[in-house]
Amino acid sequence: MGVLTVLLDALAAAGLLLRNALVRLLPAPEVVLLTVSGSLPERRTPPPGRLRRWLARGWAAEPEVSLEEWRERLRALAGDPRVRGVVVRVGPLRAGLPALQVLRAGLQRLRSAGKRVVAFLPVSDLAGYYLASGADEVVVPDSAELMLWGLRVEATFLRAALDRLGIRAQYHHIAEYKTAAHRVLYPKMTPPQREMLEAILDTWHEEIVSSVSSSRGLAPEQLAAAIDRGILTAEEALQLRLVDRVAYEDELPQLLGTAGRPARILPWPQASRRLRAPLRRRRRPAIAVVQVLGTIVPGESREFPVPLPLVGSRLAGSDTVARALRAAERMPSVRAVILHVESGGGSAVASDLIWREVVRVQRRKPVVAFLGTVAGSGGYYVGCGARRIVCSPLTLTGSIGVVAGKISLRGLATRAGVGREILFRGESATLASPFAEYTDAQEAAVRRWTEDIYRRFLARVSAGRGLPADQVEAVARGRVWTGRDALSRGLVDELGDFETAIRRARELAGLPPEADVAVVTVRPPRYVPVPTTAAGWLQALRQVTDLVAAPALLLMPGVEVGG
Repeated sequence: MGVLTVLLDALAAAGLLLRNALVRLLPAPEVVLLTVSGSLPERRTPPPGRLRRWLARGWAAEPEVSLEEWRERLRALAGDPRVRGVVVRVGPLRAGLPALQVLRAGLQRLRSAGKRVVAFLPVSDLAGYYLASGADEVVVPDSAELMLWGLRVEATFLRAALDRLGIRAQYHHIAEYKTAAHRVLYPKMTPPQREMLEAILDTWHEEIVSSVSSSRGLAPEQLAAAIDRGILTAEEALQLRLVDRVAYEDELPQLLGTAGRPARILPWPQASRRLRAPLRRRRRPAIAVVQVLGTIVPGESREFPVPLPLVGSRLAGSDTVARALRAAERMPSVRAVILHVESGGGSAVASDLIWREVVRVQRRKPVVAFLGTVAGSGGYYVGCGARRIVCSPLTLTGSIGVVAGKISLRGLATRAGVGREILFRGESATLASPFAEYTDAQEAAVRRWTEDIYRRFLARVSAGRGLPADQVEAVARGRVWTGRDALSRGLVDELGDFETAIRRARELAGLPPEADVAVVTVRPPRYVPVPTTAAGWLQALRQVTDLVAAPALLLMPGVEVGG
């Protein structure tokens, strides 16, 4: 087997050397056009199944490009001396600020490698401009629409409307910053919720203003004033030094050319075939990536073609994640595991089951938790047992708290003339019924239930982070923190991106920095991406209804963040 492996490695290397030699005979891709759009997921997604392809037909022009793929592209461009620069065309973005911060830093590294980076912005909001400001130059057409309005948080409160309808929300939440049920409990924003959201907005706003003003050579006050204006024409943006040039896309070859010769600009799909590919061994040490994407629920992970109320389009099933962790544990080539979390929380039980697997795998192989754009409540729970936790300064995390309860429709039914009679045995029989309000004894039981879960959550964090219980309690109470604030409070170990998590995992595994290491995403068997049968849909919907009925570790559902 060893001789065969060496032979296969040699054949693969020879094939790559031949390819790279042929590539050098082709005209050089002087300037490469990169189009950035979409949600920028961290890892590349598997090819969609037939149902998803059919549903996406006519809706998606091209598949989402992940940050993993963007890193590979930028490294390839930086390493080819024939490439003089890139044009980054910024399209519609649905990505969070942490993802944009990562890609922006990648563009700046490309500049440091001696490549000229030009951003072209036909239409842009503040998020798109934040990304583009990492380039050497920002170019807009004469008709550009720069909607640089600031960040906002919108929260809807339904308490008054529910009272008018005769609907009563009965939820118990621990503690005052745990706002998942606030929309149905209160008629307006509570002071703790306002304090928490104001702090998040401050951090995000400071990052944008400081980074962009530094890149553009502006005083922070100048950029803040431009954001206050909101809508800018191309000429106004040029006068304010927010952009460098007003030109149309067809004028870019001439602008980027040399000695009167227009530059040859190739889109990435064509240019990629003319870049040299790195030589890699077939068999090498690996770091496994196990993903927790979406609302955490018991059972299998699923993905819906359209977002569902309360849970979104993805369910991270504890059974699926556990199998992935066990598979990574069994792989002899895997030396460390990265738990990649993109979740606002979910089921307390499912979160604890995943946490247990993380702690168990940790005994054999180091586990590094990487918290993405949002990894709060249950999303923080699953990773708090890892040996190291890495996140972006702009990540939303923490939210160590619990919420449980139900909506009672008894008053609404009475007003509508609907009679509902309940026969039962046992004082707790009506506890889950939507047509009965909690009795005092039932409400006390729910309170004890949530308090037990909260104590367990605090204990998990205390043990995993090596912090005294009272120190954890002080930063818990359901409060959401940005990554920057979480670091100063001991909830995470380091600020950085996914590459930072890889470096930590490599270090903990005892691998030298120069070692050629594969980073592989583990997707376990029996993963159910989209329900395709009636039984599958019923099972998926049962996961959702079970989550609503059980105590949950959720992070601010119903809050819209825009810019």
